[in-house]
Amino acid sequence: MAHVLVVDDEPNMRWVLQEALSKAGHTPHAVAAGPEALALLSTTPIDLVILDLKLKGMDGLATLRTLHQRWPEVVVIILTAYGTVATAVEALQSGAADYLRKPFDVEEVLFKINRALERQALQHEVQRLRSNQPSLLPGSHPAWQRTVETATHTVAQGFDLHLIGPAGSGRATIARYAHAAAPRRQAPLVELDLDTLPAAQQVRMLAGTPTQGGAWAQAGQGTLLLRHITALSPDGAVALARLTEQRLEQQRGPVLIVTGSGDALLPELRNWSGVEVPVPPLRDHLDDLLLLAQSWLGTVAITPAVSQILHTYPWPGNIAELRGVLERAATLAQGAPIEERHLPTRVRATPLPDEPVRLPPEGLQLEAVEVALLRQALAQAGGNKSRAAELLGLTRHTLLYRLEKYQIGEG
Repeated sequence: MAHVLVVDDEPNMRWVLQEALSKAGHTPHAVAAGPEALALLSTTPIDLVILDLKLKGMDGLATLRTLHQRWPEVVVIILTAYGTVATAVEALQSGAADYLRKPFDVEEVLFKINRALERQALQHEVQRLRSNQPSLLPGSHPAWQRTVETATHTVAQGFDLHLIGPAGSGRATIARYAHAAAPRRQAPLVELDLDTLPAAQQVRMLAGTPTQGGAWAQAGQGTLLLRHITALSPDGAVALARLTEQRLEQQRGPVLIVTGSGDALLPELRNWSGVEVPVPPLRDHLDDLLLLAQSWLGTVAITPAVSQILHTYPWPGNIAELRGVLERAATLAQGAPIEERHLPTRVRATPLPDEPVRLPPEGLQLEAVEVALLRQALAQAGGNKSRAAELLGLTRHTLLYRLEKYQIGEG
């Protein structure tokens, strides 16, 4: 388990996180301010920091920048009470690995901590063993992480892999990552894009000729990646089936990874035993959108309005389309924050969903609204705090923290 430092100037928040970390088997540390955190890091080995951005004195962003500069290997997850996208993006650009909005669910915190630590451990091991491994698209959503972990484990065990998902969803990136993390990573990775290869040339490029080896032979004991497997011709499928049979007989040959949209494979490959792993479309893990954006944009920021549009657009082209949109927008922005006018018409024309609550023209006091809702929930629940938490969509821990914060009793 890990040593985790909580940096938050609210005592109740530190207590809640320390209790959750201890129960999960981690060793918690807690301080109330940025300078205290930096002092503790100078004397205590820390694996991960949970850092509130709204701190008294030295604020969270300043603390983050100093921390990342001195201890770049320490993982940082930021907390923001306001959920402002611009601040979250700025923190990610300053070295944070992920972010959480207050109020949060304790289970979500523990999940993100475990995922961040797993990624850190994997990165350390991979960096030790190789120097040319391609980077993996970032993401902490469970569906994305399950796909990556299953694909990596499958290839590491020497089993063939069939990555099924829509175009642009990151199938080839996952395949390259799985090869680079496998025991045979020093052997070749050979790619063949069947979608760009005429059917008449597929057999020759795949199986080779009597005088020249094809992609199968070039891959040797490494990995052969066949992209867009549904474009494989019947003759190509027959040749591939023969090659997999020969590999079984001779106990020599590459691990085969194929990618496709989910269409059925040709009948000639019915005996192929590849493990099928689904790759989710971007719309199924939109929580990763800001992390993806930060990995491509570097220091270029996006406005909150743009973030809302990006989270509303359905992304039929998935991650590949998102990257194209953002890189084009960054070019138009010329180093300034990306605004709505920098987005393509098809993206910014997407209607935004109706808001469940309308802000009155004269404005309002957000804390007063929150206090009123807390009191109403308690009243409707007859003072039952667990039921009140359900009515508000909160965990019991979060409700108790907010009741303590506003000094609200049961009445």
